Formats: sequence, structure tokens, C-alpha cells
Amino acid sequence: MRTTTLHMSVPLAAALLAAATTSCTTAGPVTTPVVERLGSTTLHYRGPQLDVVVSFRFADLNIGANWLFLDVAVSGQGRTAVEVKRDAISLRTPDGTVVPLATQKAFGEAYAGLAGTLARANVAREPLDYFPGRRPQGLDFLVAPGSGITLLSAWVNDLNVAFGRLAFFLPGGAQAGPYELRIDVPGGAAVIPFRLGGASR
Repeated sequence: MRTTTLHMSVPLAAALLAAATTSCTTAGPVTTPVVERLGSTTLHYRGPQLDVVVSFRFADLNIGANWLFLDVAVSGQGRTAVEVKRDAISLRTPDGTVVPLATQKAFGEAYAGLAGTLARANVAREPLDYFPGRRPQGLDFLVAPGSGITLLSAWVNDLNVAFGRLAFFLPGGAQAGPYELRIDVPGGAAVIPFRLGGASR
């Protein structure tokens, strides 16, 4: 399989646009973060702490919407568990604004109006099962009101993988352009650049 590999550099968004086609896998410990393109709207980040797959397909189909949704699968790179905190997840928008992951309170209050949108997101969802043999678990940072308990953090290593949907409220609507999903963890951060607006196609 051929994939586009991005070696993370500054600026990260520029690295995304300058990607070169290389082989899909690397062996051994990951010291320099790498982002591989798995599809037109699916990226695979591999860093020293985290192993993350992100789908931005639904966001790319809904530019202008006030809520931006990303489907993610988060795993660890080693046997030592890494804590992923909900309040350590953010999104950098094209104008440089850093937007935190929506709170459960905000998501719950908007949920009635988002039900149809979320149903369409489920239909558009891309498979993220790129971690064979790892135990699946929920990344339940945001849940439908009354459907369960939200997590403040999730622990992952190379034996498990947490699947979930991230939501960010953008009052002015999602615009076309470069974005960065950031997940801060002890010892560093996973920074995953992507672009909305057709450049990925």
C-alpha cells in the first residue's frame, strides 16, 4: 500500500501540503512524529507517545457549520500507558484561533439541534480500524445526554485503542483552510495538520 508521509516540521500545515509518497510503515521506536495519509480525509499520526488515526471527512463535507466533528482512534506507542485528558485536546483554526474540545455541558445543550447532523455524521463515518489485535474501548469525552458517563481522561498503550468523536464549537462556522488537531500529553503533544476545502481531494 502507498501512503503520503509527512515529517512534522515547522510550520506543520506547510509540511502537510509538501508531502511525498513513501512506504506505509516504519519499524522501531518513533522519535520524530510522522503523519501518513491513509485516504483523502484520513490521516495516521505516529509520535513518541501516541498513535492516532483521524478522519475529517464529515467536517470537509460541512464547511460553514458551527460544529466541527472529527472521528478519531487513539492508541499508545509503548507498553507504558499514556493519559489522554479531555481538556488537553484543542483545534487550531485557519485564523490561528485555538478552540478547546467542547464541554459536555455545551454539547448536551446543543444536542437536540445536532441530532440530525450527528446521524449524518454516522452515515459518513470512515473505518478507523487500523490497529489489529489491540483491545477497543470508548473515548467517551462527549456522549448523548442520558446515555452514559463522560470521561475526564483515557489511558492508552500499545495493547488498546480508544475510538470516539471529537466536537468543537466554531461560532463563525468552519472555514476552508489549514487546521491542526492537538492532543497534549506528558512529554510532548500530538499535532495533526489537515485542510478543509477540497485541497485534500
